[in-house]
Formats: sequence, structure tokens, C-alpha cells
Amino acid sequence: MAERFALLSPGFLLINLQFALVTAIAALFFSFSGYLNHLGVSPAAAGFILSADGLAALIVQPLITPLVHAGSARRWLVGGSLLFSAALFMVGHVATVPLLVAARLLQGAGFICVLASLITMLVPFIPPGMSGRAFGYVSLVRLIPYAVIPLLFDLLAIPPSAFALVLNAAALIALLPVLVLMLPHLPQQAEEPQNSSSPGVAGLKASLGSRPVMLLLLSALLFFCGYAAIFFYLKQFAASVGIANASLFFTLATLAMIVVRLLGGWLFDRYNKTLLCAAGLLAVTVCYGLLPLCRSTGLFFVLAVVSGLGWGIAMPLQSAAMFDISPPTARAMNQNLLLVMMQGGFFLGPFVGGQLISLCGYTTLFVSLAVSGGVAGLLMVAIQQPVSGKSS
Repeated sequence: MAERFALLSPGFLLINLQFALVTAIAALFFSFSGYLNHLGVSPAAAGFILSADGLAALIVQPLITPLVHAGSARRWLVGGSLLFSAALFMVGHVATVPLLVAARLLQGAGFICVLASLITMLVPFIPPGMSGRAFGYVSLVRLIPYAVIPLLFDLLAIPPSAFALVLNAAALIALLPVLVLMLPHLPQQAEEPQNSSSPGVAGLKASLGSRPVMLLLLSALLFFCGYAAIFFYLKQFAASVGIANASLFFTLATLAMIVVRLLGGWLFDRYNKTLLCAAGLLAVTVCYGLLPLCRSTGLFFVLAVVSGLGWGIAMPLQSAAMFDISPPTARAMNQNLLLVMMQGGFFLGPFVGGQLISLCGYTTLFVSLAVSGGVAGLLMVAIQQPVSGKSS
């Protein structure tokens, strides 16, 4: 119990609150495809608009990773929040494909600056041996909005035509991290002197030259490709086979993730993280492969729960494993490299998924996702990370 309170410091909690705000905004885009359809955007163009923010983040993140460190993270947070807010306002006030693409590119750039800053500010607050629980809490905070927001949209019956008004409110919420930085007596980071400056290009090359780091990054890319494709296309698939209340899939999945992290989070720091992560990815792989067989709500929602269990295990453990295999000076940077993979997945998943659906249908999409999930699990096994971070 004392260890848990050592982790839940004021600084750790405050940064997680900011993660929750940013994630809530991202979760609003569960209904973005319906808004694009309301604007009359073609499915082909909509696919690229959906993935454009991930493309921007994929380009921006590698450029800023050597620059965002403990000494500069707050400045990047302010700049990213301002850009993110402006882009959200723009998305709700333009209607042509070129301007929508431009707005989404700016949104992705601002979003990744905010995330990179927050993860850099968070790392010094993680005590040794508690990376599994720490990233379990972080991923929990970041994913709860994905359960709540889609359900609220359904309960409140918010029509696609009102999405622009929702984005206006989101643009204001995006500025809250800037206001938080202005609070008096803001908790300071427990940073070490060697972590207050950037590892630089040399540090980036060292990380990219590490076999375990590269295997983990590739596994994360494949995992998030599948997760993003499910996030954007599952509702349309459910409608195509006559399954109602598809939004409940993500609610049930996230509830399962909450259970995993609240009741089983202590296991993350006691056993081999890479093997536990591979087990979670195996569960996800099986669910993706069975989705084409869904013709009733029963199986559909069972797969939602099992998918949530798999996601709840895999997501935090990829971050925790990266924390453990990284030298202290590279921990924040390597977490940001994981964000590159996440954004890459959110670009490639919807983009490639849209092409597969257009050419071959949903069955091919889900089988492809199952294959990529299986490969992601095998890559985690190949890392062969020793048991680390075991707490007494």
C-alpha cells in the first residue's frame, strides 16, 4: 500500500489529469466519420482525412523527440496546446477536403507535441520497480474517455450536424493544460541532472540501434494499426451485419481494461512483462479473427470484453517494458518513440483498412488485423526481456 502512495504523487496525478483531458478530446472523433458523411465527403477522401492527424504526428514526432526533455517539456506543452486548440476550432469551421486535411494535419502536430511533453514530464515521477503499475494507471486514464464519450454521444443523441459545436467546446478544453501550468505551487519534477537535457541525435541513434527497442517499436506499430482500424471501422461493420448499439463494444472493452488494471496491475511488476504482453496480444488476435463471424450481439459483446482484456494487458506493458529496457537518460525519449509508433498505427490502420474494405470487405480487414496482432505478439516474445522491476 505504501508503494502505491509513493507512485501516486501530486505531480503524477496532475499529469494524468492532463492526459485525461487530451484523451477526452481525441475520443470525440469516434463520430468524426459521420460528420464527414454529413458534409458530403466521399469515403475515399474521408479515409485520408481520418488518418491525416496520425500522418502529421508521424512526421512531427521523430523531429521533436530529441528536443523534448525535462528542461523544455513545459514550453512544448504550451505551444502544442495552443496549436491543438486552434486546429480543433478550424476542423469545425471548414467544409472542403483540402482545408479539412490541413486542419487535421495541424491537429495531429499539436496533439503529439502535447503528448510528448506530458510523457516527458511524467517519467521522472515513476519510482524504480513500479513501471508496470505506473503505465497501467496512465493507459487507464487515457482510455476511459473512449468508453464514456461514444456512449454519451448515443445517450444524448448528438447528430452529426452538431459535431462542429462539440469541437468548439473541445478547442477551449484543449487550453486547460496551459492554465494548469499557471497554478501556484505546481508540483515540480523529481528530475535528475543528467535527465534535464536532451539525449540528442546520438541518443536517438543509440536507441534505434538497440535490437530490443526496435522489436518493441515494431510490435507497438502493428498493435496500434489494429486498434485504430477497429476504432474507426467497427461501428460501420456492426451496422452492415445488423448489430445495434455498436458503441457499447468500446464501453465493455474499456470496462474490461479497467478491471485488468485495477485488480491485476500488481502482476505487471512481478512477472515477465514481454510474455504477459504477448499473452494479451494473443487474446486480441483471436478476437480480431472471430469478428467476421459476428451476426448477433451475444458474440459481438463477448469479443468486446475479451478484446478489452487483451488491450488492457498489452498497452501498458509495452510502455512498461520500454521503460525497463531503456537507460535512465533515454527513458523519456524512448517513450516518445512509442508515441511515434502509436501515431503511425493511427495513420496506417485507418488508411490501409479503408483500402481493404473497399477492395475486399470487412472479412479481409479483420483477418489482416489478426495476422498483424499475432506478429506483434511474436515480436514481444523475441525481445526476451528478463524479469525486471520486481517489487518486494
